[in-house]
Amino acid sequence: MSALLEVREARKSFGGVHAVDGVSLSLSPGEVLAVLGHNGAGKSTLMQMLAGALPFDGGELLLNGQPVKFASPADSRAAGIETIHQKLALADNLDSVANLFLGRELRTRFGLLDDAAMRAAAVPLFARLNPNFRNIADPVMSLSGGQRQVVAIARALQFQARVLIMDEPCAALGPAET
Repeated sequence: MSALLEVREARKSFGGVHAVDGVSLSLSPGEVLAVLGHNGAGKSTLMQMLAGALPFDGGELLLNGQPVKFASPADSRAAGIETIHQKLALADNLDSVANLFLGRELRTRFGLLDDAAMRAAAVPLFARLNPNFRNIADPVMSLSGGQRQVVAIARALQFQARVLIMDEPCAALGPAET
């Protein structure tokens, strides 16, 4: 089986600091891959490169065996790569459903937000990830770290991510949750 995502000799420097230097990895469909290293080893930089937030200085990125270059995170998302960053990038004042569809809201034929359709799509997805997560109408700021993470993961799954990148997934959890 060929790789879904492949990185060959990735490089990224910031001035004289080589944050990512010759990294190669391969991810097959259905595979879970962990990237481990000390603080400052370049893990988050590599994840930002895969997410399209930072350009490659060298090396190659292949998706389904085809070379790709991302000029922005939107390019990465359009290719089926969703990223959950250390800071979950959720809108604290909005509820879970609004965060799930933020920037990709469903609309009625009149152009209004289709709250009922968004909630109907969100409820089973949240239940699949965490059957005990029922306070989806509460502002995200009132949720636990684990519940906030469910919202971020659900967002990636809602839009059929083929590759899900989680940069330090435990960073959003509190001490009791880890």
